Amino acid sequence: MGYIVTVDERGRVIIPKQIREKLNLKEGSKVEVDLEKDGKIVIKVKRISVDDIYGIAGKEKVEIEEIEEALGFEDND
Repeated sequence: MGYIVTVDERGRVIIPKQIREKLNLKEGSKVEVDLEKDGKIVIKVKRISVDDIYGIAGKEKVEIEEIEEALGFEDND
């Protein structure tokens, strides 16, 4: 089931709360927006990869779960 949302004067749309909660989207979360050839707009959640955080922890051994917890990610299995 889809949601009907309205585009405002600046071209913004609101992602419904149920979807934001399920995807753990918070203020500042990154999403990628693409336009497909058939006219569909696709919004993909951009998750942080190991390459994005390489070097943050220096030479300490840090588990990815510790980093995700510190960044506020939850396990949505």
